[in-house]
Amino acid sequence: MDFLRPDVQEKLMKEHFEFRKLMEEHRAADERLGRLRTKSRLSAQESLEEVELKKIKLRAKERIYHIIQEVSRDQ
Repeated sequence: MDFLRPDVQEKLMKEHFEFRKLMEEHRAADERLGRLRTKSRLSAQESLEEVELKKIKLRAKERIYHIIQEVSRDQ
């Protein structure tokens, strides 16, 4: 994620359970989307899955961004 400094990410991965869980969710959804993108054609079910995976990634990214803002304010 381009807004995330590596030092902040490393610290939060070690110390913040929700952040770590969200990063893992985002990564897993991104990997599955990557596998779907290799297909020349998606089934109806895969198209629905693609939409849901994009929503998962977006929700995770938004929450990650808010966690970073909270941590930055508290310091």
